Amino acid sequence: MKEETYQIIIAGAGAAGLSLVMHLIEAGINNDKQILVIDKSSKKENDRTWCFWETGKGLFEECVIQQWDHVSVFAPQFSKKLPLLPYRYKMIRGIDFYSYCFNKIKATKNITIINEAIQEITDEGKVITTDSIYSADLIFNSAISQTQKSSNYHQLLQHFKGWYIETKNDTFDSTTATLMDFTIDQHNECRFMYELPLTKKKALIEFTLFSEKLLKDEEYEREIKVYIERKHPNLTYSITEKEFGIIPMTDQPFPSYNGSKIINIGTIGGATKASTGYTFQFIQKQCAAIVDCILNNRSFEKINHLKPSRFHFYDRVFLRVLREKKEPSYKVFTDLFKNLPDALPFKFLAEETTIIEEIKVLSAFNKSIFAGAAIRQEISKKAIKPAQ
Repeated sequence: MKEETYQIIIAGAGAAGLSLVMHLIEAGINNDKQILVIDKSSKKENDRTWCFWETGKGLFEECVIQQWDHVSVFAPQFSKKLPLLPYRYKMIRGIDFYSYCFNKIKATKNITIINEAIQEITDEGKVITTDSIYSADLIFNSAISQTQKSSNYHQLLQHFKGWYIETKNDTFDSTTATLMDFTIDQHNECRFMYELPLTKKKALIEFTLFSEKLLKDEEYEREIKVYIERKHPNLTYSITEKEFGIIPMTDQPFPSYNGSKIINIGTIGGATKASTGYTFQFIQKQCAAIVDCILNNRSFEKINHLKPSRFHFYDRVFLRVLREKKEPSYKVFTDLFKNLPDALPFKFLAEETTIIEEIKVLSAFNKSIFAGAAIRQEISKKAIKPAQ
């Protein structure tokens, strides 16, 4: 097997790996370090979509295919159209993100991309693929998780299937995204639909669940079809693309840095928000912290503590409320959007609120449900042994 050495290896070229590459380029770190990016896929297909809210223009603004300054939320006996300012809800297709990043990489120096399947990453700083062994002083890993699920923590899945559809006639309001539509059968779970209009004739319709088990493929397909028939009766449309994804929703710790040469990033590095599954913008915060550590020769321990511990607590309580099902899940979200100033829920979910603002947010929820869940969470926390 051939052996090569670099200063930095990025194992995995998904959202986390490529975001980090772009942050390194933006900071000029590639100018004096040899960087290797490894992924088994050449990323030639649109395999996923990322949506997030953001103020101003971000690093990946050129990839944004659509953005909205209003979103709608629907539930039984509730509907609301919310202005997001100062945020905008943005959408990036995977293929556009990959193409943008690879084009940027090709135009820079000292970055090599290799398509090989990663088999192992060792504590000694080696990435072993099917064909080669690569060594580095730092390895940023989003490809291989060594964390085993523990029953001591909440374990839910956010799973979803989406159809990109195109219609013959003007159908959609391209100024407003449907963030959550809970007016579908809940089956005692948390189920909702997205409707993200790209134009008046094109949209992504996505069926999303928070639950412990996946469905059969035909069940996702049926729910989307039934929703379109109900929401847009007699609509003639064609399906141009489909996507499917699974995001873990857990309060189990995923430490980024353990003192070795390996720094975990993305979902396996704790960048996914446990209570919502949103990941893309938290990846950007993680990448910015990594760049700061490199530029200022600081310990990577910092990226284990990017958010205040109180947000971990909020996530744990929220997951417990979802799992215990003492009230319909949609009620939790409708309370959030119904009882607060329009942009505050998004600021809270982005973990950018002050404690004073969080008191307002927490007061919007059913106090007996959340207080009881918080007490039970604290009691169960004392019984949890530290992860080995």
